[in-house]
Formats: sequence, C-alpha cells, structure tokens
Amino acid sequence: MAVFLLLAACATVVVAPAAPEEPVAVFLLDHGGHASLVLPAGEGRLVRYAYGDFRWYALEQTGPGSGFAALLGGTPAALGRGELKGPAEVQAVRAQVREGTVQVYELRVARAASERLRGELDELFEANRATLVHSATYDLDFVRHPTPYSAEHNSNVVTARWLEALGCEVQGPSLITNWRVEPPAGD
Repeated sequence: MAVFLLLAACATVVVAPAAPEEPVAVFLLDHGGHASLVLPAGEGRLVRYAYGDFRWYALEQTGPGSGFAALLGGTPAALGRGELKGPAEVQAVRAQVREGTVQVYELRVARAASERLRGELDELFEANRATLVHSATYDLDFVRHPTPYSAEHNSNVVTARWLEALGCEVQGPSLITNWRVEPPAGD
C-alpha cells in the first residue's frame, strides 16, 4: 500500500517532440483511473484506442472478483477501438467520448509516427476481430489483446508506450493515472 501511495504522488510527465515533421494533433485522455489515446485517421476522422482487462472493460464484469483478478495479473487483455468525428480539437474529442474524462491533453507529433502507430494498432485489431465485443457503455469495439493485463501492464503503461512510439518523452511511473503534459524544450 505504501508503494502505491508513493506512486500516486509521482506524476508521469509527457513531453511531445520538439518541431515534429508535418505535425498532427493526438489526444491523451485521462479517465481518472486509466488512459486512452485518440489518433487522426484522415478526412477529419479520429480513432480512439484503449487497452484494459478484457472481462472488466470489454465484458463490463466490474464486480470485486474481476477487479481483484485484474489487479493480481495475468488476465486476458483487450484492445478497444472507436471512431470519432472531427475536428481534431479538445472540445470535439471530449464531447464525443462517452466514457468520462478528467482531462484531455492535446499533443503535436509527426504525422508519420501517428500513421505508423495507427496502422500497427489497426492491424492488431483486425488480426483479433474474431473475438470482437461491442461495449455501448464505452462506445468501443474490443478484441483480445495478446499481452495479458496486470497491474504492471495496465492501460497507463500501454498508453505511455504508445506515446513513446509517437516520439514523446515519457518520464516517471506510468502504473497509475497521474499525467502531466509539458511543452517540448524550446517552446
């Protein structure tokens, strides 16, 4: 418990890349307990991606048994995907995401990095389409993710890795939702 409280006091700092080529807006969503990411998808569309415990998030089995199993680790994981209409602005993203958000952070990253990550996530989603489950609560389609969910490999950790793939610098523990976004050096 002491370790958890210590981690809660530490923020995960995200710094977007300085002067990215062909910058595009991406959005880090802090849902108060976990995170998700919104990427541009061309023609003004956006796609939201989320990672979590399959039973808790995709099947909405949110009882104590599922919660403890997810925390203890090694449970089946889910990749969530949902399309949003544009524009690529904080207000538009916040208005369209059915799941509550504590904070929406806009980051500018290189278009090529965003397209590469979106392509990888869409490929993973399509490869697991046979396991598709729709959640009206979260307005997301979920498929099984090959990496098991655990307290050490949760939505915040996975989202931090996605941010790094976009060229962002991520510092500090990402086990819990305590994000702080800072401008790139020189801004």
